Amino acid sequence: MTDRLIRLMRIITLVQARPGILARELAERCGTSERTIYRDMDALSAMHIPITHQGRGRGYTFIGHFAMYPLGLTEEEVQALYKFLPLMDDLKMALPDHFESAYEKVLAAVYKQSAEKAEIQSGDRELESEM
Repeated sequence: MTDRLIRLMRIITLVQARPGILARELAERCGTSERTIYRDMDALSAMHIPITHQGRGRGYTFIGHFAMYPLGLTEEEVQALYKFLPLMDDLKMALPDHFESAYEKVLAAVYKQSAEKAEIQSGDRELESEM
């Protein structure tokens, strides 16, 4: 049961970090089969986690404003994290154990923080234009 709970939390983190992630990619990252990912998605839906499949080849994303643990990173810190992403596969063997999962958790929070910040700024511009 503990392994499944950890996997469910990891799925939430991966979907938040990479909206549009495919079941195949989730299975690879979680070390399980695609069929298990489909069962996990059913379980997450049963727990009222607002996750949805966008259609064949378009992956999973969250409905609405669902998020886990937002961070208060500066824009420079966010850019540094995103610049490292393409290098991850090349450096995987040199990185310490569990680095990849920690990095994915941070990216998930960064993505959500950036999306919320853009939404707030958009709302502020709308309010200014109405005045």
